[in-house]
Amino acid sequence: MKRIKEMKMLTGASILAMMATSAFAGGHEVVEDKNGMYLNGNVEIYIDETYPEGTINPRAEAFFGYETAIDHPLASWVGAGARFDTNYSLDRTKDNKIQEIQMGAEIGYNTRLFMGNTDVQRLGFAKTSKIGAPVIITNHNSRIDHNTKVAVTFGGWDYNDEFKFNTYKLNKEMPYGGVLAYDLETNALYASATARIAIVDVSYMIIENDVETQTGMSAGINLRPFGIAGGLGIEQWEDAGNTRTDYGAMYSLNRNVLLAAHRVEGDDVGFTHNYFSVLHTKNDVELGLHYHQGKSLTMRGRTIDIDDSLKATIKYKF
Repeated sequence: MKRIKEMKMLTGASILAMMATSAFAGGHEVVEDKNGMYLNGNVEIYIDETYPEGTINPRAEAFFGYETAIDHPLASWVGAGARFDTNYSLDRTKDNKIQEIQMGAEIGYNTRLFMGNTDVQRLGFAKTSKIGAPVIITNHNSRIDHNTKVAVTFGGWDYNDEFKFNTYKLNKEMPYGGVLAYDLETNALYASATARIAIVDVSYMIIENDVETQTGMSAGINLRPFGIAGGLGIEQWEDAGNTRTDYGAMYSLNRNVLLAAHRVEGDDVGFTHNYFSVLHTKNDVELGLHYHQGKSLTMRGRTIDIDDSLKATIKYKF
């Protein structure tokens, strides 16, 4: 419970805006052709008077590894990567440790095999211009967990080669893709499919383990063809009779300023709340202001209202 609450606090207000910034506001997350070592990440100051570790909380994360194209009958690309995070919100016991160690190989026809502590299963549900929602965690197995897995991705994915699956792209010639994965830790299976139809992206995922079956869907619209620099999105998960819904919108005022708003109904802990964000990005510096409003907790037929709060982020990306 504590881990989920921390994850909501750390990412709920800003995941949408941070990921959308790269899509709408010309942010730092531009995929580059790389062949060899890579290192990128960010240094951030998180300001929140309700945060249990203090109002001002500095943190940093780095992604590093190696990838290269090869000429071999069994593979055309190989790579390996990892992540170091001073504030690893998925599991705070892993702060200041190297996590998400994984490797991959392209085995033909744009099909890749991944092994290790990967969240490649999230392709299609990643935070892109189409989705205005933060992370929804269901249970130990979720679309963002980094358990030890073997996974196969296929179809029209446009890979970024750096083992960060925060965003995704589908190529125009093959605007659909799929993922199959097996979690060695919990004996869980993941299966998902994503397709682009005109200006709409749709995704569907099934996660099944020995305890339960979870199903999730997302859909989003890119409004740029209508001359509107924005998007609309919805994500919904069903498990054990619970329905968790997240929907929102984002609009880019210009290349530097992004506005975002979304609503969560019945998250994993039972919260319903609204998020509003404003982000300003210039070069490698991002400034964010996030307002949490209308938050309430429904438990055992009783509703508890929670005070609104304002949070801020200052981030340097390298």
